[in-house]
Amino acid sequence: MSNSKKKIAYADIKPEMVQAILHFVRDKYDFELTRDHNADYVLHSVGGMDVLKYSGVRIFVTGENVTPNFAISDYALAFEKISFEDRSIWLPLIKLYRKSYATFTKPRPSVDEVFSQKTDFCAYVMSNTTDSAEERTRIFDMLSEYKQVNSGGRWRNNVGGQVSDKLEFQSKHKFVIAFENCSHPGYLTEKFADAATANAVPIYWGDPDIGKLFNPKSFINCHDFQTLEQAVERVKEIDQNDELYREMLSEPWFRDGIEPQCLRNETFASFLSNIFDQQPEQAFRRNRGRWGIKTEKMLYDMHHRPHLHGLKLLRKKWRKLYHTVVPKRKKY
Repeated sequence: MSNSKKKIAYADIKPEMVQAILHFVRDKYDFELTRDHNADYVLHSVGGMDVLKYSGVRIFVTGENVTPNFAISDYALAFEKISFEDRSIWLPLIKLYRKSYATFTKPRPSVDEVFSQKTDFCAYVMSNTTDSAEERTRIFDMLSEYKQVNSGGRWRNNVGGQVSDKLEFQSKHKFVIAFENCSHPGYLTEKFADAATANAVPIYWGDPDIGKLFNPKSFINCHDFQTLEQAVERVKEIDQNDELYREMLSEPWFRDGIEPQCLRNETFASFLSNIFDQQPEQAFRRNRGRWGIKTEKMLYDMHHRPHLHGLKLLRKKWRKLYHTVVPKRKKY
């Protein structure tokens, strides 16, 4: 099956996300991207329900904290750490930011060189707090009571405007706040990697399991403390002790300096190869029996033919009401 041609459709997903996923197996297959509804495979995400128009093997991918719907999708690469035969694999968004993620697999730069570049206390680049955890604003307020936290995003900007180069901006700071939109096991985005690429000490909150993968001596994991107040006190302690800070800069990013198997390229390549090495007809996993088809048709009508779906609901309610008023005659 090496270098065999694969016709891949995509729906409800950005093309760059498609390329990021197929990158894991780009040396093994020749991919043709298409909008053909009858393509053998279709990659899709959370952008809508156009995927229901496609008949092929459906592979769900997301950079958002959304649980896959296996009534719609055959396979999923997502934040949820689900054990579901060969249908699901944990893929944190941090892995798809390849340039930033590469920081974790490289030797740490000279501590003296990095330390000499740190002219400011702490950076925060955030632009939107809508529907996000209140911890994201609390950490800024609490640290700002100690020293100025330079906010380079649109939210509470205090550096004269939104920064154009996030990496350059963060690299001048000893610490970088890397807080996710919410806290959920497995929900690990590029924020931690961006802070690491800036050779800052990340102040992290989000994935409570991050300490199982990354070296707890290299960053401040707010999940290791009972309260945010305790985490802030630890930041102050490190900020006031150059020896402690320099020790953190010398620590490898991964535990024992070894990239975990679950984050290695070959892990995701193996998952995708299992899908593409099968004939499409054998690669289907979603329920295509009577009730599976019925459920999918109902979802299709809800999203693409709402008027028809509404009529069906009215008809169902009318029948129920009619049989309540006029009971069926008993058969003798």
